[in-house]
Amino acid sequence: MAESAKRGARTPLQHAFTLRADGLGRRIAGGASYQFLGIALRTVLTIGSTATLARLLTPADFGYVAMATVVTEFAALLGAFGFGNVMVQRRVINRLQLDTVFWATVAIGALLTGVVFVLSFTTGWLFADPHVGALLRVLCLTFVINSLTTVPWIVIARQMRFHIEFWINLGTVVIRIGAAIVSAAAGLGVWSLVVGAVVGSLAAVTLYSVFVPYLPRRRMHLPFLRSIWRTSSGYLGNSTLYYLNTNLDLLLIGRRLGPTPLGYYQNARALTDEIRARIAMPIQQVLFPAFSAIQTDRARFQQLVLRAGRLLAAVVVPIGVGVSANAPELVSVLYGEAWRPMIPVMAMFGLSAALRAASAISQPLFNSNNRVVLAFRYNAVGTALLVAGVLLTMPYGIEAVGIAVAMSSLYSVVTLRAAFGLIGLGTRHVLQVLGPPAVASGVMWLAIASIRAMDWNSAPSVMLGVQVASGSIVYLLTLHILSRQYLNDLRQARGPFLSRS
Repeated sequence: MAESAKRGARTPLQHAFTLRADGLGRRIAGGASYQFLGIALRTVLTIGSTATLARLLTPADFGYVAMATVVTEFAALLGAFGFGNVMVQRRVINRLQLDTVFWATVAIGALLTGVVFVLSFTTGWLFADPHVGALLRVLCLTFVINSLTTVPWIVIARQMRFHIEFWINLGTVVIRIGAAIVSAAAGLGVWSLVVGAVVGSLAAVTLYSVFVPYLPRRRMHLPFLRSIWRTSSGYLGNSTLYYLNTNLDLLLIGRRLGPTPLGYYQNARALTDEIRARIAMPIQQVLFPAFSAIQTDRARFQQLVLRAGRLLAAVVVPIGVGVSANAPELVSVLYGEAWRPMIPVMAMFGLSAALRAASAISQPLFNSNNRVVLAFRYNAVGTALLVAGVLLTMPYGIEAVGIAVAMSSLYSVVTLRAAFGLIGLGTRHVLQVLGPPAVASGVMWLAIASIRAMDWNSAPSVMLGVQVASGSIVYLLTLHILSRQYLNDLRQARGPFLSRS
């Protein structure tokens, strides 16, 4: 009884000191549920806010912020450095270690704020445009602000309190979007996007503090800091490649073509990136521990990979191809007629997103098999192909660059084949996973093009609704005709969630 009372008196912070393995399956199913709910809500909010802001701001406004993002994302990459991941992975931690991580991340955040502030005076040379520097001198504040959320996030992650993370993320998105829209309506122009970013960071800190009360003590354990510094540096290589993959094209286009073409390009990419960021990447987070847990059971491992790969491809491939097929109506409805130059770019990015998201299962395969270095090599080649394509086609405009990005995404299939090979699967299995959804999506694309060719003389919003509904029906019917395995996979995937209720 005394022991139970003592255990019950522990604070939420103390409960995070030791990882719990009880009820793991139930907690994973619950976390996945909140992940998918968050995906749906954040996607709707993001698309809705983008449609609103596109009518209040100019393409150049988005272009200037995209330029600034090239700098801020690189600084954020250095600020993260893997401290949070290292602390989540450790079976047992203590309060001194949390305090050490807090002060270390705050110090890094403050240092990055100062560095970016100084670098902001050189952006006139970097981007051949002086407007970006002023934006960076305000955006740099987000580094030190965001560093305050590291320890609360560690506590929530270690306790697998996914429902709390869901509400924090949702609240942050709503506040950030609201601040940006109100500022844009007040006529602040490009600064409305900066206001949204800063206010969103402050909202995240506030919400984390409410859910995880934590006051750091003024102490630091340097030997511990040195040990996790060495471990966390291993994350930096692949993170740097990811940064280059997602930002070098923005830097090159902004410098060569200017803010307005970059605004078209960045918004087309941002919408299609939702497919990877909101669907594929959360699924990666769920699959990594699952793959790691059964890696010694080869037959079971292969079955899980094939089933997960089929489900992922069945969802993301038609979404990406659907964005491509409906690009004219999507741009008209979401952005307005002033944004029509981004239609061909969005069409290409939709195809690229379909391939990259469908191949996202390769990263947890590399990680669970402890082949991070091999993943780095494949990612390096993919980044080199992307940069080469952008450099070669940039003189011909953003439409040509969009085509180059779509072509370079074919390499993701090569990476997926290499990842499959780690567990004894081959090219035949890659085709089994990607083939039926790709063919069914191609049929859907033709059906949508045929509907548009009828020239119904209807409003773009009506045409978009008709094309999406008709294309979805055509896709599902075609996929079921090609293979009934996908329906069986869906039924099996529903099992854990139904048993949880």
